[in-house]
Amino acid sequence: MKTSQNKLISQVIAFIWLPHVVGIIGISLGFQEWFVQKTVLNLIASFGFFSLYFPIQNRRRWMLLSLFFLGGMTAELLGVHYGLFFGDYSYGANLGPKIDGIPLIIGVFWAVLTFITARIAKAILPRKTAFPFIAAFGALLMVALDLLLELLAPHFDYWTFSPVAPPVENYISWWAFGFLFQLILLGVEKDEFADDPDSLRVSAHIYLAQVVFFGALALFR
Repeated sequence: MKTSQNKLISQVIAFIWLPHVVGIIGISLGFQEWFVQKTVLNLIASFGFFSLYFPIQNRRRWMLLSLFFLGGMTAELLGVHYGLFFGDYSYGANLGPKIDGIPLIIGVFWAVLTFITARIAKAILPRKTAFPFIAAFGALLMVALDLLLELLAPHFDYWTFSPVAPPVENYISWWAFGFLFQLILLGVEKDEFADDPDSLRVSAHIYLAQVVFFGALALFR
């Protein structure tokens, strides 16, 4: 049974990486516009694998996911329309359907990133580390990915800031919201959050696939 589960998780990891690697190759061959427009499909696929194999198998975790989705969307709505938290910015055309100017995938991104970075942080830090410190480190992992995204977002019409460079408060707010979300997650999940090694494997590969994919986009921009 364990061998079968390991084989399944290995297949899931392969499918996590496949569209990202294909995208990198396609962009390197000059099909940048087509593949950049499909970025949202990569993120949706990652969410699908995450929700099935993290696993998100009970009402509590679905409620937490929904909370972080709504919290992220609310923060973005306040940011785009009132200039709060992140600076003066707006979303472009390449992140899929929007609600009031905010791509739905951004809310999904907030939710999934909260879960996977908290899981990675909990695995990296010593077992007895208090969860506020785990949440702080997990939030730093979220900000690290945002730093990478900021390098290419205007070039690929994901979002643009006015003026061009994002302000310092963008990163401070990313960390603060990430820290808050992870405090909630770790406080509710407690020790059982670290019990499933497969969730760590899936989380690490989703995170690394995003880093490699968006890092490659930054190189080819």
